Amino acid sequence: MEAVSKGMVWRCDRRGIVLEVISSDFPEISHAALGQPFSSVLEEAGQELAEEWLQQVSKDSRLLANLTIKQNLSPQPLSLGGIRSSGEYWLFWTTGRVGPASNLPQIEKGESTESAQVWEPDAQHVELLEELSRVNNELVNARRELIRQNIELHRAHQKLTNAGVM
Repeated sequence: MEAVSKGMVWRCDRRGIVLEVISSDFPEISHAALGQPFSSVLEEAGQELAEEWLQQVSKDSRLLANLTIKQNLSPQPLSLGGIRSSGEYWLFWTTGRVGPASNLPQIEKGESTESAQVWEPDAQHVELLEELSRVNNELVNARRELIRQNIELHRAHQKLTNAGVM
């Protein structure tokens, strides 16, 4: 039987501060991260690499494998993927294998962050991240439309209230 992967999806501002937890199989980690830099949940050895990685996500989509979460939050490492959309970052954390192990950097306790390389996505991963970006754009557009409709509804309600109908 294949192991089930767990994960989290976070929305962050351009500085990497966690604005919203979209989904999480790890409530302790997500609770600790909300309102903090996303890297604050990582062991010290991975924090600097994660911050550098976030700057690279601005240029294109990338993955970073086997980041060690602080022991009091999670005993298992997580891999991190991200995309930038409309000035925000969407971070995707998973316990699952994200690609061939030989292509992914491994962060172990005590390892220098300089020795880790950022894995370059292959065509399949790029396609997946482009699809995620497309879906995100659709969600943003749908949200804008809902806001527009809500404003129209509010204006109609105000007109009825002012006219004394309600």
